[in-house]
Amino acid sequence: MTEINAGRTVDGVYSISNSLRRGLPMLIIPPAMLAIIIASRSFYFLEYFHVLSGSAWTGMDLVMGIFFAHIMRGLGNTDRAEVSKRLTPVMLFFMPAISTTTVTAGIYLAIMLHISFFSPYFIVVAAIAIILTVQGLVIFLPNEARVYLELLRGGRDIQKIVRLTMINIRISLVQLILQLAIIVFMAHFATGYPL
Repeated sequence: MTEINAGRTVDGVYSISNSLRRGLPMLIIPPAMLAIIIASRSFYFLEYFHVLSGSAWTGMDLVMGIFFAHIMRGLGNTDRAEVSKRLTPVMLFFMPAISTTTVTAGIYLAIMLHISFFSPYFIVVAAIAIILTVQGLVIFLPNEARVYLELLRGGRDIQKIVRLTMINIRISLVQLILQLAIIVFMAHFATGYPL
């Protein structure tokens, strides 16, 4: 008898089926919701989704970049690896889905609000969004995939798991700072007040 816990069974062995059972809904639900909202052409729901998904993304980076960084500093490598095992399904599946849908919803909102793509404010937001996307797709996601594959092989290389997880925690802190900068510009777009 097995019990699913963060993509693994009670005996500690990771399996693709268990982690996909937990991870795929986190990967599929945000884009599916966004597709339905875009099809409905509802500005209200699109704005609500953008704020909610952006809050989830920023909140995850807040937890990872500040709280987990503090927690991980006080742990040995074996305990760090255990924390990484529990974070991996969320970080591998949820973060790409929530970050891409947040950016996509933001672009649709900008179009609906008739915000000029040549506005200096929009250019700054777009540049920050590009940096966030590149960090996520080029560094964060491949690191999480490497941790995931290592866990599927039994998770014996604890040093690798810890090193990649710590890199991603540091990236989360950088992403948090960039997202807070975007929020300042979002407040300008929402209120019209100059910065």
